[in-house]
Amino acid sequence: MRMMTTVAAVLLSAGIAVADDATTSLNTLNDQFNAFAANHDAAGLVSLYSEDTLWIEQGKPVRQGLEGPRDLFEFVTANKGDVTHTIDHLYVSDDETLAVMIGFVEAKIETVGMDATGTYLFVLRPEDDGWEIVTDMWHQHVSEDN
Repeated sequence: MRMMTTVAAVLLSAGIAVADDATTSLNTLNDQFNAFAANHDAAGLVSLYSEDTLWIEQGKPVRQGLEGPRDLFEFVTANKGDVTHTIDHLYVSDDETLAVMIGFVEAKIETVGMDATGTYLFVLRPEDDGWEIVTDMWHQHVSEDN
């Protein structure tokens, strides 16, 4: 019986370690996003996305592929925009085949007079070298001036 208890404890702790690894790697992905944005690296930002990403932009039809993220990030980085993400909610499926990240985004692009905040929702799946974004849905908050 003692052996069974020990084996169960090891297996349980291994499961917790795997979940912690998923959370750690998802936080790392968010850190990479912020680092690429701070370095005005559009290609780096796009590299975080799957080739078949669903891009859900406020007020526009859903697009699939990398055109949506590429268009936005090339515009932001060409204009030396400052974009940061925080993670407010992070959910990982029990089998770790899917994750959802929801958070706050702040975007400032002085050259075009933009100072905005918003909410984003990423759906992510694991790949050999970490997680990739398969869905990006975001909206900009209405300014208090309106």
